[in-house]
Order: sequence, then structure tokens, then C-alpha cells
Amino acid sequence: MPDEARTWVTETKTACPDLPEPWIAAVMAQESGFDPDAYADDVNGGTWGLFQLNASIWQHAYGHAWSADLNGDGVWDVRDGDIHARVAGQYLCNRLDGVREIRANHPDWASSTIPVLDALIIAHNAGESRLRTYPDIPEITHRFIATVDQRAAAWSSVPTTSSGEPANGSTDHPAPAESDPLRPTGAGCLPGLGTTAGVTVPPGTPNDVAAAVTTALSYVGVTSGWDGLCDRLACRAYGYANAGYYSAAVHWQAMVQSGHAHSGDRCPPLGSFVFFNTGRVFGHVSVVVQSSPTCNPEEILVTSNGVFDAATGNHGGVYLLSLARLDAMYLGGNGYRGWSDPVCAGAPLPAGTTHPAPSGW
Repeated sequence: MPDEARTWVTETKTACPDLPEPWIAAVMAQESGFDPDAYADDVNGGTWGLFQLNASIWQHAYGHAWSADLNGDGVWDVRDGDIHARVAGQYLCNRLDGVREIRANHPDWASSTIPVLDALIIAHNAGESRLRTYPDIPEITHRFIATVDQRAAAWSSVPTTSSGEPANGSTDHPAPAESDPLRPTGAGCLPGLGTTAGVTVPPGTPNDVAAAVTTALSYVGVTSGWDGLCDRLACRAYGYANAGYYSAAVHWQAMVQSGHAHSGDRCPPLGSFVFFNTGRVFGHVSVVVQSSPTCNPEEILVTSNGVFDAATGNHGGVYLLSLARLDAMYLGGNGYRGWSDPVCAGAPLPAGTTHPAPSGW
């Protein structure tokens, strides 16, 4: 993206902290191609600027007409990237509040089950009335959502060097500002945690799944380095340096859209990814390392980062626990989204990587 666009994304984010920066950039690219002077004519009088706001929306959000030039620089404020980004951030935040209120009042609407930022796009692009009719919305809005989701996921990925290592930091969000050194000792784990004794890969398991389960189990007992990196940890089992998605929540939505998700299915197979709504924007994902022929959540085992850090004194530790126990931790047992095929979009690990590998790889 153009260098100046990074400033505009930051301005929008400052005005509306709830909006992820890759999503802001993706919407800006879709609306204007990062051109603050972009204009599109339509039957309602046209749209202008980075986020293509029409005259009435601009007037309501800014308090002045399109032609206002309050700083006297000879450029309409709607066409000034810095001003437009701030005003658009305020507008999107207000609209997001409206979308959340609608979802709270109408939990039975289909639009209340999709990611809230997708619902925000519907409100922004087609009007809040379309939330009632979803999925019956204009095809252009469907394409808008798909393109923004794809770009946001892609732009959340970090470029890699020729060796496959991240070129400028971590991929998955939220990444810790600092990570403790990797200490694969298991020290400080609670009794019954941090041990993989008795967990075996059943005969006949496909080679890729068997290798993934073995790799996932090798991280159990690591005491640091994985804080906030659940999506990366899950994809690490399948040989990726990072997940390639902005968050576990975005990863889940991508699986839903691509047909790889099994929403609400509480019988995840070995090697699959299980996803949770945690009540926060990023969500959670874990790898299934033991399945159950009877779908007993007490028998289904997963690996997960951070879940017992408060009790152990670890920071980004990796643990082995039952699906039932993990499920109970999120939204009072109502956070389970379902499972997906183990699909990742990140960079591959360097050949010959020895596990457990540091989270920064």
C-alpha cells in the first residue's frame, strides 16, 4: 500500500480502536484504491474519498458539506486523506455500534451469526435494513465482504525471508511485544498437565495427520513464547511458521466461507482444528490430538496455549487438556464454534525444523 495510506489507516484506527488495521486497509482499498480524490457517481448524488462517503453521511459525521475546507489548504476536507480517515473512523465506529445493537435485539437474524465486521460491511455498503434480509443482499455486497476478508487475511501475514523466517515480526494477532526465551522443560506445570503419557496415534492414521499430532504434542510442556499465538500454534503442527490469518476468528470465517468448517459439530476428528468464540475479537483455536469414537468431550484431547498460565506462572505455555475443560473456559461453555479441516495459509517452516521450535519462526 502507498506509504501515506499507512497514516490514513492509523488515523482511522485512532478514531475507532475496535477496527483491526488490516480490515481498515482492506475496506479502504476496496472503496477507493487508496485514492483520497476518488469519486463515484450514482443515483444518490455520488460518493467521495477514501471510504466513498456520500454527501449526507459526510454532513452527518463531519458537520459540514463536501465542499468544506476548514483548514484553508484549497482541498475539500472530504478529499483530504487525513481528515477523511478520521471522520470515516468516527462514522464506522458509530455504525458498528448500531450493528451491535441490531444484533443484540435480533439474535435470531442470520446476519447476527456472521462476524460483526462482515455485518458492518453490509450496513455500510447496502444499508442496515439488509441485515434483516441476509443472506439476501446485493451480489456486489457479497463480493465486497469476500474481497475485504481475503485482503485482511493476506495483509495480516508477514513477509518471510528466503529461509522461511518472518521478515519483520510475528504473523498472528495479538502478538506479544516481547517473548520469554523458549524453555521446553515443562517446569511449573500443574499436576496432570504438561505430560503426553498415554496419548498415542491410532494405527492407520494418515501420515500427515499422524505427523501433525506428534508435532502438536511435542509443544506440550513448553512454558513460554506462545502468549496470544493460538492460530500460529495450531498451524505449527502442520509445518507452518504462521497461520496466515489475522486471528483465529478470521481463520474460522475463512473456513466457513470455503466449506471447510463444521459448525456446531462436537465430534471433531483427529488432527482437526477446533474453534471458540471467547467473547473477544480474536477468538481461539486448538488442535485435536485425541479423538473419541463416542464423541465424549472428556476423552477428546487438545493442545492449547496460555490456558493455565495464571496457575503455573508460565507466560505463553502450551498444555494438554480435554475439549470439555477447554470448552468450559469460554462464554460459560457456549463459545464452541465447531471444527474445521486443518487448512492454513501461512509460510512453511524451514526444512529440517526441529520441534518444539521457537514461536518467532
